[in-house]
Amino acid sequence: MRNWLLLLLCISLMVTAQTLWKIGLARVGTIDVSQGWLPQIAKLIKSWRILVGLGIFGLTTLLWFDLLSRMELSLLYPMMSLVYVIAFFLGWWFLGEEPSWVRFGGILVIGVGILIVAKTAP
Repeated sequence: MRNWLLLLLCISLMVTAQTLWKIGLARVGTIDVSQGWLPQIAKLIKSWRILVGLGIFGLTTLLWFDLLSRMELSLLYPMMSLVYVIAFFLGWWFLGEEPSWVRFGGILVIGVGILIVAKTAP
């Protein structure tokens, strides 16, 4: 049970970090590394959302290491696909992104895949 709760926390934190990055980048503007890395990094560190997202991502990585040490990669990694499903709905509901029916279909396929993989868990 501990591992499954930790996995849900890891998934939630990953989506949170990605969403913060997206919001932060919307405020910072386009990042173009062809203009040099240092100016782009300087733009990014001015955004608290980017920095908090990086911190959350670091914490998520530590949690991921914990999970990898206890569970099978062939189970864990497909379960992380739930990040795609949650991010899809967050983008639609909170960021105003307009999904197509094809994307809905893809998310449905991912959801079914997650259910199938979860059924194989010991």
